[in-house]
Amino acid sequence: MKTLEVTAAIIRDNGKILICQRPADKNCGLLWEFPGGKIEAGETGEQCIVRECQEELGVTLSVERELTDITYEYPDRIVHLHFFLCNIAEGAPEKKEHNALAWIAPDEVDQYDFCPADKEMLRKTNHIKEVTQGGEY
Repeated sequence: MKTLEVTAAIIRDNGKILICQRPADKNCGLLWEFPGGKIEAGETGEQCIVRECQEELGVTLSVERELTDITYEYPDRIVHLHFFLCNIAEGAPEKKEHNALAWIAPDEVDQYDFCPADKEMLRKTNHIKEVTQGGEY
C-alpha cells in the first residue's frame, strides 16, 4: 500500500481549537478531524496546510511549527500525517467542504468522535491542552 503524505492544522484562537466534521459521503464520514489535506508534488507541509485551509475554510494561516507526526494504517491506505500548530492570520472559517465546524476547548476533545488518525495523534500528544494554550510540547 502506498503511503499518503498529509497535513492537519491545529488552529488555536483564544484558548480554543478548531475542529471540522467530515462530509457524510467521504471516508470517515461525519467523524471530526483537524483540517488539512494531501501534500502535492513540490509542496512543503507548511505550504500544503496553508493552501488546504484557504480552499476548505477560506482562511489564511500563520504556521507556528510542526507539532508532531504519526503514521496510521487504514484498511485501504496508509497516511503519514503531519500536525501543524497554527493561528489564523486572515479571515474567519467558513464551512466550504465540511459538514460542521466547532471551536472547542482542548479538554472537550473527548466529547467528539474523531477520525482514527486524529484520535491517535490526540492519544500520542496527551499534552494538547498545554500546547494549544501556548506551552511547549
